[in-house]
Amino acid sequence: MEHSRLPFKTDPQSPLPINVQIKEQIKWLISKDFLKADDALPSTNELAEQLSINRNTIQWIYSQLKEEGLLIMQKGRGTRIATEDRIKEFKQQNPYFSFVEKTVKDAFEQGFNIENVMLSGFAYTQLFGAKHEKRKRYLFIECKTMACRFYLDEIQRRSSADIQTIDISSPDEELFQAIQKADVVVTVNEMTEVVKKKAGSSELKMISVSSSQDVTLLFDMLLQ
Repeated sequence: MEHSRLPFKTDPQSPLPINVQIKEQIKWLISKDFLKADDALPSTNELAEQLSINRNTIQWIYSQLKEEGLLIMQKGRGTRIATEDRIKEFKQQNPYFSFVEKTVKDAFEQGFNIENVMLSGFAYTQLFGAKHEKRKRYLFIECKTMACRFYLDEIQRRSSADIQTIDISSPDEELFQAIQKADVVVTVNEMTEVVKKKAGSSELKMISVSSSQDVTLLFDMLLQ
């Protein structure tokens, strides 16, 4: 289905940037099946004109959603919603939409200001949310070099993450199960392709390390 105009509502006074507002609204349109698999979205120029904002803002939104696997951008076909399988996976991985919808309706019925409720929830998460977060699971594969041990030790020191190590020579089934349970997989550069083949998943969050102790890379790991 072609969608030349989408029912976006933006608020320049909101603490959320316009690009984030639109990006999250697209996710809601997908979750509510207003936008379905293979639906065509307006071009960046069309949507920018509709919303009276810069074309680069729309380009950023589309690119971000493409990175998240929700959009497909192809020359000659424009920008479209991803496949049915990917949208189904997105809904399964993000079941909170129905919870948010119910929470908003309950807050509205009780006369609360919805934006205040959401902002208060965000502030609460910043202050206290870390206590309730699930511990991230890091899997270090073939981490025998000094550089790799540096990252392992630093993550252990700087976070409460659940850290496991395994050798690439482990039985395939054992290695596969360990990878599937991990949130982030870390290995040395020369093992990257081998690990990808063992994992058999394009969604694998994997970080490759070299012989240097890169502080920027360490921060990237901690922020995964």
